[in-house]
Amino acid sequence: MESPGSGVLYLISKMKLIFPYCILIFFMACGHKEKRLAALPRPVAVQQQVNKIDYDSCKKQILLIKQQQKPGWKTLPANQKQHLFTKAVAETIIPSWIGTKWDFNGTTETPQRGSIACGYFVTTVLRDAGVSLARAKLAQCASEQMIQSLVQSKYIKHYSNVDIKVFTDAVTKDGYGLYIVGLDNHTGFIYNDGSTIYFIHSTFVGTRNVQKEIAGNSWVLKQSKYKVLGKISADEKLLQQWIN
Repeated sequence: MESPGSGVLYLISKMKLIFPYCILIFFMACGHKEKRLAALPRPVAVQQQVNKIDYDSCKKQILLIKQQQKPGWKTLPANQKQHLFTKAVAETIIPSWIGTKWDFNGTTETPQRGSIACGYFVTTVLRDAGVSLARAKLAQCASEQMIQSLVQSKYIKHYSNVDIKVFTDAVTKDGYGLYIVGLDNHTGFIYNDGSTIYFIHSTFVGTRNVQKEIAGNSWVLKQSKYKVLGKISADEKLLQQWIN
């Protein structure tokens, strides 16, 4: 008959043999969990330099350009009209907004002061670039409805469940210009400057402000299953309204 202590000693010896395997299994499990977490998509914050620009001067500059171009507008080639409008929005008005804070209820009309939601960013930029529109009403619409209100249907395209490269390749093929893009729950501008495609938007992830990023690298663009794209700079009716 074994002594009472012999069973305890036997159990301890077995635990010594099993313990290292328990530790190994624990770390393997933790490592597997970390790999799964690392595989999840994460928004990449793109650092942007806050631009201190005289915004009123930018708006006056656009008014001057419109006054200069208006007399000969009817005879101006379509590509030149598109270039003038695109530059006015993407390179004259938008730079002042980069770095402005995002907020779901943001409605500021002044860059770098307060906050601005994605829809209000689009409509405020267009208004300040000289487009006559109902800023608040359109900003509160679904993005597709906003695009349809501004751009003729022949300049609107829809993409469902396509890879980001398929989308950016389509924009490359459509050529230089300014586009409004509507996503599942977001909106902003697509800017094709002839060599690079940018996504410019007041973002709710990452930096949580107005940013200009390479479209192909945008987490927000990638995760949206539905995209509506309106090439606003190609719409001759809107450009005629803009010049007047």
